[in-house]
Amino acid sequence: MSRAVFTQAALRQITRCDGVAKEIRVQDGHLFVCNGCCCGNTEKGFPVLPLEEFKRQWKERGIRRRFHLTISGCLGPCPLANVVLVLFRGRSAWFHSINSPADVGLLYDYVERMLLAESYLDPPAELAGRVFERYIDEIAAGECYFERTAAGCA
Repeated sequence: MSRAVFTQAALRQITRCDGVAKEIRVQDGHLFVCNGCCCGNTEKGFPVLPLEEFKRQWKERGIRRRFHLTISGCLGPCPLANVVLVLFRGRSAWFHSINSPADVGLLYDYVERMLLAESYLDPPAELAGRVFERYIDEIAAGECYFERTAAGCA
């Protein structure tokens, strides 16, 4: 992906409970990289996590003031390994098996496309096989309920 120049996100003044006003940067999104109990833990048989690549590309792509990076503890689900969560303007996308620098590049290319579009976009085909749903949505919850009811399992 071409290296676009990204402007800084807007600042907003927030007053804390103690009455002190502080400025914070309101960002487009956030990338959480699991570095917990299993992700990257080769002693447990999981692939290496390209942690330094996440940091390097985040800095080099110039998106730091628009899209935040957090290296976190366990995000789960551990069996998938090398899990990341992309939040963009209130929408989320979960990915597993982000095992190589090339995978990290695909993720950041996706983030850059959303920043340029100024909108959430569905994950690209290159990442489609690594996308998973982490939470039950309202439609899926209803479908599960109706499937159980129809089977007499309610």
